[in-house]
Amino acid sequence: MSRLVSLENAVLSVKISRDGAELHSVYHKQHQQEYLWQADKEVWGRHAPVLFPIVGQVEEGYYEVDGVNYKLPQHGFARDMEHKLVTQDELSCIFELRFDHETIQKYPYKFVFRTIYEIKDNKLSITYQVDNLDMETIYFGVGAHPGFNTNFVPGTSFEDYVIEFSHQEEFERLLLDNGLRSGAIEHDALKGEKILPLKFDTFKDDAIIFDHFKSEYLDIYTKKDDSRKLRIGFKDWPLLGIWTPVGKNADFVCIEPWYGVADLRDENHNFKEKYANQTLEKGKTFSATFTVEMMDDE
Repeated sequence: MSRLVSLENAVLSVKISRDGAELHSVYHKQHQQEYLWQADKEVWGRHAPVLFPIVGQVEEGYYEVDGVNYKLPQHGFARDMEHKLVTQDELSCIFELRFDHETIQKYPYKFVFRTIYEIKDNKLSITYQVDNLDMETIYFGVGAHPGFNTNFVPGTSFEDYVIEFSHQEEFERLLLDNGLRSGAIEHDALKGEKILPLKFDTFKDDAIIFDHFKSEYLDIYTKKDDSRKLRIGFKDWPLLGIWTPVGKNADFVCIEPWYGVADLRDENHNFKEKYANQTLEKGKTFSATFTVEMMDDE
């Protein structure tokens, strides 16, 4: 059985792995271009990991629920587990991860977590759903971590590209300290501008994390030839991470919509009080969608 599931229409060919329900390829047929980072282990060995039931790190690797401590690695366990393919056709598929004995040891809630992929014309939609199967309210973080190539115009590389937000922004940037939030906030991080030039030096202190923003999407493009753009839509997502590894001269940038964020350094370990964590009542379903669209003026 192939580990990869394929979706295809006249414009796009998309591949997703059963391992982690991770997106592995977004290929545009007319452009003859791969838009997703192809997981070079010497640079960054993933494509687009799914983050659940936490985003980022918990301090000292553990958190507490009702007086009991649980250990979780950065970004949770979903990205490293096999997800069951429950439905598939040419244009869409649904993966499912259900609580079991293994997850209960790390995360004390009963849940179903779904990742839904759908293509239409030149757009890919990715939806995360969480069903609460527990007898009480559950708490979680969920997010995306896709890496997008920054060489999709011939003769260009990372620092030739910019990110343009849909609105002029006065972002609050949450600053990191060795993977945890330091507590410092940079107010008006873009000084009311829409454009963030991609420079390796921007990421010398790890990911940029934006909070309290107005934009519903951003475009990635090069000013050398702005006829081709990659648009990432994240309407209603409360947090946005942007990252590339420093010192690797990597030709990709991760655009990461989040419901959740890393722990604040020296904060208590109470999971129910973790900033940006989601709460979901018994019998309810959480759903969040982001989109990837390849656009051109040709």
